[in-house]
Amino acid sequence: MREASSLHARDCASAILLSPSVPAALADDDHEQAALLEAQTALLERLGNGMAIDTCLAACLETFARFAHGSAAFVVLRQRGCPASCHSSTPMLQPLADDLVTAVDTADRRPLDAAALAAAARRHGVRVQADRRLTTDAAEIEARFVVVGETPSMAPAADRAVQGLAAVLRFALQSAAKSTALATANERFAAIARSIPGVVYQRVVRPDGDIRYTYISEAAEELFGVSPAEIIANPQALFDCHGPEYYATFKDRLVNASKALELWDVEATIITRNGDRKYTHAIAKPHREPDGAVVWDGVILDATRIKEAELAAAASEARTRDAIIESIPQAFALYDANDRLVTWNTRFLAIYPQLADQIVAGNSYVEIVRAELQRGIDPLPEGVEPEFRLYERLAQHHLANYTVERRLPDGRWILVNEHRTRDGGTVILHTDISELKEREAALARSNRELETFASIASHDLQEPLRKIDAFGDRLKRRYHEQLGDDGKMYVERMQSAVARMRSLIEDLLDYSRVTTKAKPFDRVRLDTLLEEVKGDLQVAIETSDATIEAVPLPEIDADRTQMRQLLQNIIANALKFKKPDCPPVIKIDCAPAPPGRADGEERVQIAITDNGIGFEMKYAERIFGIFQRLHNRAEYEGTGVGLATCRKIVERHKGTLTVSSEPDIGTTFTIEIPTRQPSTESEAER
Repeated sequence: MREASSLHARDCASAILLSPSVPAALADDDHEQAALLEAQTALLERLGNGMAIDTCLAACLETFARFAHGSAAFVVLRQRGCPASCHSSTPMLQPLADDLVTAVDTADRRPLDAAALAAAARRHGVRVQADRRLTTDAAEIEARFVVVGETPSMAPAADRAVQGLAAVLRFALQSAAKSTALATANERFAAIARSIPGVVYQRVVRPDGDIRYTYISEAAEELFGVSPAEIIANPQALFDCHGPEYYATFKDRLVNASKALELWDVEATIITRNGDRKYTHAIAKPHREPDGAVVWDGVILDATRIKEAELAAAASEARTRDAIIESIPQAFALYDANDRLVTWNTRFLAIYPQLADQIVAGNSYVEIVRAELQRGIDPLPEGVEPEFRLYERLAQHHLANYTVERRLPDGRWILVNEHRTRDGGTVILHTDISELKEREAALARSNRELETFASIASHDLQEPLRKIDAFGDRLKRRYHEQLGDDGKMYVERMQSAVARMRSLIEDLLDYSRVTTKAKPFDRVRLDTLLEEVKGDLQVAIETSDATIEAVPLPEIDADRTQMRQLLQNIIANALKFKKPDCPPVIKIDCAPAPPGRADGEERVQIAITDNGIGFEMKYAERIFGIFQRLHNRAEYEGTGVGLATCRKIVERHKGTLTVSSEPDIGTTFTIEIPTRQPSTESEAER
């Protein structure tokens, strides 16, 4: 290897660079150390003011040159993701520095060992006097501070300079790494902010109430029509986009939220500079700084499409609600939990035109009731004061639900139903039941006429029949021989017709008495009634050799007489419509009715099945019609009223009577009936 010759012998210029003259002021060692410390302090201040890493390297090498005393220095800098670079205190070292940079890049950025560095220095005629490797915590930036000279060792002043400047360089590397990381983080944050479908911002609320934006993303210009720079310079540019009502309370609300450190979750309507109406939804989270300022980090979302969809849905819902309300045949009114009128339909004003000036949204229930009393819509009973009646109405209103009938001065009848909603409001329906009342009156007249008919049928109509029957008996007894065969036949047919007429009248009486002579419900044991019916039909049962099989029957609320008549009619029907030469078998089963009723009422099903002649199911409803028969009188006796009476009895007990049948197989009558009636004498006694 070529020995390094004297630097003075090789190049006078290089000697001047490597051995600069030392000022007289620095000849003293203490003064030199003070100067070095002052230089270090100046470098650190410049770093604190944001000096770039390249500028810092150059300044450090320039400072080293002041204290070198025959030495020179260079720094090889490596930053992650960038090629290596070199800075030197003298141009004479540039060839050596270039070789080292090439060697580092060729070695895949691995550091050169001390032997390789020494060999490279010797090739360029110098010796390595110091080799300091500097790096950041995460090794993002690395530097190699190398001092060379003609001899293996350097002067003490140069050594102190290396130690001091190495510390400055280490601090510079850390600062550069932090700046790089911060720049990277800012770039990432900006990229994230651009990808968010809204405006990302940071604002500061100072203790004196001053509001400033320290950051706001570029999306602000698209949403508000105002640039981020303008908002940061003057927040009022952003506030001006909000309506006066919103902005009037905005500052107070924000200051209060800052004091309480509450989440900011606010919807607002804005008008952009282009005049577009938009809807925003701002969400921000606060934290307090040591100086008392509150920093808000948040996002403003463009909720225009969502809000417009909500408004359209609300409008559609309102139209649908209005259409539903208008389709209600009753007069409808809705009050809120504070008894203020919310909505109503036109039918309400059609029934009560006198209240047109009172049916106004927000009017109170009390005022509307007072108007009803004053204008005769709710007529006062004789001797009742209006205020007392008002008190009664309000007492009724405070019930959960109530129903009352009202007759208007013009003769109409109105049914009023008040129902309390879950949120404490009240729904009121006014139904014009005038026609129903007329029908009730007509039905009452019909019932009175039916009672009159029953009275006549039970006395006046049967009296002539008894006389006809009696005179027929006398004819047969006194003039039996003189009548001859034809006369006897006529008398028998006359008496047979009288019997049929009497049976028809009695059946019609039974049918009419289901309602006109009904008795109050009481607890009735059906097992006991069945035994009584079997006793009444004993002759028919024995004559037909019938068998009646029954499971235990329950105790229910019923009209005892009518329930006995029901069982007797159905069992007698089974005995009558038996198959020839086949003894009747009648089975009576009982079970709880299937659940499923909304009122949860307990009911039982009683099925009475026979093995008789049956019939086709197309006649299933016809057999319950009055005077309806499926067979002629010659085949089977009867008036066609018995099953109609049975159904009427079951319906009076709020039950159902159905039938299923198959020709030549048999028939089943199914009675479904409640075990308890809403109002019975037995319950009243309890």
